[in-house]
Amino acid sequence: MNNTLGKHVLIDFYNCKATFTEAEDLQPLVERAFDLVDAPVEGITFFHIDDELTCIAVSGNAHICIHAYPTLSYVAVDIYSFNIDLKTSQIMSALKVNLRSDRIKATSIRRGDFGSIRDMRPKRKSKITTARRMKNTGARIKKTSVKMFNILRHPQKVRRSHRTTNK
Repeated sequence: MNNTLGKHVLIDFYNCKATFTEAEDLQPLVERAFDLVDAPVEGITFFHIDDELTCIAVSGNAHICIHAYPTLSYVAVDIYSFNIDLKTSQIMSALKVNLRSDRIKATSIRRGDFGSIRDMRPKRKSKITTARRMKNTGARIKKTSVKMFNILRHPQKVRRSHRTTNK
């Protein structure tokens, strides 16, 4: 990270249980996020277009942009900072708690990286809550049990296909 000017973190929050009706409802999220990293909010702007609520906040050498889609229970967040010491993980954790999201996907990009080309690929990180992991596992078990049931129900088809592959 020595050769970078800053970092840009892109975060997708899925299945958010927090409800928003106006773009201004996002202001407390941004203010709490900047408070966590001791950065004062110097400017804030709101947009409400169709089903998208947007809040853009600027602080010194960083900004946070929140795009909320209430009908989809989805929120996209951009955190951009020229201060490489900014604790974006703290902001991400606070937003996850406040949005009550059960799944997030984060991509971190080094901005102004004058290092090797290999370093230019974004690093991705996903976190899934226990409830989502259980749901995914249940779906896999169900899919496997259906396959096993069909094999037990029609053993002749399995034996015939096994013989044809061995010839």
